[in-house]
Amino acid sequence: MKKIQTRYLWIAAFLVFGAACKKNTDDADVKEKDPSKINAVVDHVEEMRTFIEDISAYARQQRPGFLIVPQDGLPLLTNTGDSTGTPDTAYLNAINGVGQEEVYYGYDNQDDVATPSTARNAYLRMLRLAERNGKQALVTDYCYSPTKITNSYTNNFNNGFISYVATSRELDNIATTTPHNVHAGNVNSLADAKNFLYLINPHTYTSKSQFIKKVDSTNFDVLILDGFFNDDSEPLTYNDVQLLKTKANGGRRLVLAYVAIGHAEDYRAYWNPDWLTNPPAWLDIAEDEDWEGNYMVRYWMQDWKNIVYGNDTSYIKRFTNAGFDGAYLDLYDYEYWETHD
Repeated sequence: MKKIQTRYLWIAAFLVFGAACKKNTDDADVKEKDPSKINAVVDHVEEMRTFIEDISAYARQQRPGFLIVPQDGLPLLTNTGDSTGTPDTAYLNAINGVGQEEVYYGYDNQDDVATPSTARNAYLRMLRLAERNGKQALVTDYCYSPTKITNSYTNNFNNGFISYVATSRELDNIATTTPHNVHAGNVNSLADAKNFLYLINPHTYTSKSQFIKKVDSTNFDVLILDGFFNDDSEPLTYNDVQLLKTKANGGRRLVLAYVAIGHAEDYRAYWNPDWLTNPPAWLDIAEDEDWEGNYMVRYWMQDWKNIVYGNDTSYIKRFTNAGFDGAYLDLYDYEYWETHD
């Protein structure tokens, strides 16, 4: 069971994004008013920004102060997709932080391998831009060598980022029992946090109660968890979430729900097996070659948006009702659509 991935090369991504921004500007006059049509000229970049902004507005309406942290979407911060561009004010107002994987280690899904300097520097410029605009950066590196783990935490801390080193790409374990810069203080905002735990595949635990007990016994400042145990069969309840909001040392912490907004997962409650032969318009039925059960979605189409937010059965509504402090949004290679129909 796998829920996150970063396949695209970031230098190429920035170039593609810049070209897409120009293309989208050139096409502005011919863009159809209804972007839900598959063959419409769709501004994929702006549609993802709008999607996140709408998620944020809905979530904050349901639960004031609800935090929104998109992962692997740094190009969305500016109009050019890089640090030379103008920050997008509406988008920045809609988010509270940014998540980015593989800044120092694990680049292109190669665990324990250093990220090339060109790509690392591109990440760093955008992460610093986010922080200059008041958005906390959360970095996840993938490595297991002790020296590299130390380097990752040190380098991220020196940049003002909070970070987590995952020793398993599956994000199915608690990589360390002592969080980096552990403290007993209350964490009421991302700015208060000094570390976080990213654990979204709890399949190694035999029961939800065992999982909750184990996570509750830690001292991480921020928890990024799937909103369900065992896929969608056992939701984390309001009482579960309230229990997790207190660190073992007594300080308050934040609990964020992982939400995949750029891909569909065939282990979710919304999934219909008939879609493999008769897919809805928003679903690309070509299964991701790296991760079984993951499919790209046309995220600008309303039927997919309805699954994510806007109604009582949507994921965001479930998580606001359950008392989560916010959502960690996995955008899942949204730039895929710049080269696919």
